[in-house]
Amino acid sequence: MPLPVGHALAGIAAQQVRPGFFFRNRWLDAALFVLLSVLPDADFLPGLLRGRPNLYHHGAFHSIGAALAVAALAGGLFFLRTKRFWPPAAVSFLLFGFHLFLDYFSLDLVAPFGLPLLWPFSGRYFISARPFFSNITRSARSGDFFPSLFNRHNLEAAMQEIVILGGLLAAVVALRLLLGKRSPGE
Repeated sequence: MPLPVGHALAGIAAQQVRPGFFFRNRWLDAALFVLLSVLPDADFLPGLLRGRPNLYHHGAFHSIGAALAVAALAGGLFFLRTKRFWPPAAVSFLLFGFHLFLDYFSLDLVAPFGLPLLWPFSGRYFISARPFFSNITRSARSGDFFPSLFNRHNLEAAMQEIVILGGLLAAVVALRLLLGKRSPGE
């Protein structure tokens, strides 16, 4: 499954399609795009607190149901501020969903394999038969979870993500510049 660096690059690429979508401040706008893009991996946090970081990873929070809940929450918060519900809800759903899309196309060597994409409608796990991204090796114990992420295999996986998703980001920025579109306030 992609590391946060890969998911963050995907979020920044999405933000570059329409800079200033959530906020006029480009850094705040980019930060929210990145947050929504990496948010499904927050399911590590409860497991870390219980001493088993992988306990909840790729559970219900990696699903369409969670994407819908996050979209409704984001839409509601933006409605209170801007009286706009659907555009922020839809973009939030897409950003959260793109994380699921990237994870779907990743090699997963830890059972249950894949992610429960259709939860709560189905508990079945889904994964691509042709992974595009490498797996990430990590410890199953909180005590050495973070140090375990720093190894040659994960560095190579991160480089692959940077090439692919950084390439996507570069293509989006180049296309935006080619079309002459600039973000608000520039």
